[in-house]
Amino acid sequence: MTRILSAILSRLLHSLVVLLVLSVVIFAFMRAIPGDPIANMMGGEGITQDVIDQRRSELGLDRPYYIQYFAWLGDVMHGDLGRSLRTNDPVLPELMLRLKATAELAVLATLLGALVGTAVGVIAAIRRGGWFDALTMLGTLSGISLPVFWFGMILIVLFSVQLDLLPTGGMMDYSISLQSVTGFALLDSLLTLNFEATLDILSHMVLPVLTLATAPAALIARTTRASVLEVINEDYVNAGLARGLSYPTVIARHVLRNALIPVVTIIGLEIGVYLGGSIVTETLFSWPGLGRHMMQAIMSNDYPIVQGAILLYAIIIVAVNLIVDISYGFIDPRVRQ
Repeated sequence: MTRILSAILSRLLHSLVVLLVLSVVIFAFMRAIPGDPIANMMGGEGITQDVIDQRRSELGLDRPYYIQYFAWLGDVMHGDLGRSLRTNDPVLPELMLRLKATAELAVLATLLGALVGTAVGVIAAIRRGGWFDALTMLGTLSGISLPVFWFGMILIVLFSVQLDLLPTGGMMDYSISLQSVTGFALLDSLLTLNFEATLDILSHMVLPVLTLATAPAALIARTTRASVLEVINEDYVNAGLARGLSYPTVIARHVLRNALIPVVTIIGLEIGVYLGGSIVTETLFSWPGLGRHMMQAIMSNDYPIVQGAILLYAIIIVAVNLIVDISYGFIDPRVRQ
């Protein structure tokens, strides 16, 4: 137990160092983007340079970069991500609201990608050399190779334009009202028993979830297949069959558990893919999430929004990978030794 706690504390310390370094990179890169945020914010005829300089001084953007960075870092450590240069609203509440919309997409895409990828990979490994295995290898290679934006546009053209089965974008039809309870639209529709809103939200989520889940599902399927093939011929598998255990029982009890570590690693790493892909996917499908909001902020040089959004992304990815590391010990007791 002491060794596990020590490992967790060590990983937490490493995570904090990563976040600190990343905060420097975020801050520096935002200042390297061409454009003047104050000029964009106050753009229009009749705005003089003196007015722009005065506003820049009020916001502290005329100070040396290192002073701006430490001031921002100090505010972040107190839970304050600043105010939007565009709307003057507090950044953190706005980002958390957008993050909830992104989280709904990411969670469903993660579940879909993990379940489909794992199931397909196991079946392909069991039926190695058959038509299903060959089809799986072809399908997963295609899934990994397809660009997210291209695949999303194909889905829109096919299911929204040609077949007129699903909405082209957005989260919910404007004609439907929904009482907010948690801020998660799909969850709120279930909690308030508003099944009309539930069906409408799900119909809007189908295409973006499929777009997000396809590439990770393909990678998980290939990893699962390779991992299962590696352990399926081990002595303990044959011993289980010799003791009279059924083949499905041996696969579920012995093969899968020993093959899960690389699969769990891939799923943890793919969280970054889901979040990165959500930026493109949310923009393509007009989904009101964190990725789309960040893209709009980048276009207007809204420093606090972009810095806060990327920092949130980083915290989520670091936290997920920390959880994945800890989960190894529960999946395979040998890792604890």
